[in-house]
Amino acid sequence: MIKIGKLSLGLAIAIFCGMAVVPGVKADPVFFSNVVASQNEGSSRLDLFSNPGATLIGPHLVFLVDLTGTLPPGVTQTLLITYMEVGGVTLTRSFEIPAFGTLQPPYTNIVSFDSPGANYQGVMASLRVDIIDNSPDFVIPSGPNAGQMVDSYTYQFKVAQPVPEPLSLVLFGTGLFGVWRRTSRRRRRSTRD
Repeated sequence: MIKIGKLSLGLAIAIFCGMAVVPGVKADPVFFSNVVASQNEGSSRLDLFSNPGATLIGPHLVFLVDLTGTLPPGVTQTLLITYMEVGGVTLTRSFEIPAFGTLQPPYTNIVSFDSPGANYQGVMASLRVDIIDNSPDFVIPSGPNAGQMVDSYTYQFKVAQPVPEPLSLVLFGTGLFGVWRRTSRRRRRSTRD
């Protein structure tokens, strides 16, 4: 009986020491990458990092942010996306990571903004992406700073209203001409009577 007690005590000490030596489960940090703008109702995509200063057709803008990595159980972070226009208001959206409380990355987060200042000439705008309480959260994919890890990234681009097609302008002009002609005929008839 004493041998079983000593064996149990020895086993318990070995298990405790084994648990103390085994490192805790460490998750990969969460990063974002490949922020793209979805254009033409999703039929085309534009990588914002590879095309700085590009013109996006608005006023409704849709962005896709790829997230990778994992979080330890019970830990949440916040993806913060801020849209700014020169001379305009700042619009911010935040999303919980993991999505819906349980969906761990990798996944693509979709966010949309309506541009308040889009016009035919275009207005300069930016999109800042940041994972709160996670630094760094972006690895620069190319260019002179390729591989550098940074906390957040701001993409620069231009937002413009679509220019009406020439055929639409012709149809609009024809309609205006028809209205003008009809009103002028009515005026002539009323002056004759």
